Amino acid sequence: MHSFHFRKSFSLFLLLFASVFSNLLAQEKKPDYLGVLFSGESHQERFNPNIGLMYEWNFSQKFGAEVGIFYRTFFEEQLITISSPTVFVSDYVRYVLGFVGVPVLLRYDVGFAHVSLGPQVDIFTDWTQVRKGEITLDSYSRSPRVRVGPMLKIGREIPFKETLIFEPELRGGIRSFQVGERYFGIGLKVKKGIKKD
Repeated sequence: MHSFHFRKSFSLFLLLFASVFSNLLAQEKKPDYLGVLFSGESHQERFNPNIGLMYEWNFSQKFGAEVGIFYRTFFEEQLITISSPTVFVSDYVRYVLGFVGVPVLLRYDVGFAHVSLGPQVDIFTDWTQVRKGEITLDSYSRSPRVRVGPMLKIGREIPFKETLIFEPELRGGIRSFQVGERYFGIGLKVKKGIKKD
């Protein structure tokens, strides 16, 4: 008896899903967009600039996806102590970490704004010491080099010309599920519609 009810409920769910999905595909589709994103994120009370390219696929008027490739920076500070029988040095070392970020986000138009949510992959690429005091770093490494964390963005499209759109956005996320470091920021996307055959 339970098996029959489960199959009936599952069949109704599949029919409803197929109906909604086919309705979405039947809607008039928005154009896809290619653009540049300038953003900054607050981390450890510092503003960290980012820049990158993005591409938006629009499945319908409401749903779409966004992928990109960005150069992201994060400021970090660490207290390092060197202790030996003849030397004792303790100093704060400050450095900027560089990452290549690849977000893969789903977009939804809620009417007054677009909400984007999905994972972002960050690949550690380089570092620069920005404060050289008593301690100078010769090398720096990160393990793991690749980190994945969630990102949420809320943006509003402002048409500028026929196919050019400005989209200011608020953004936030967690740099890594393992580390749990949060960040918040703002961004400005400049994008152009792409004509399709």
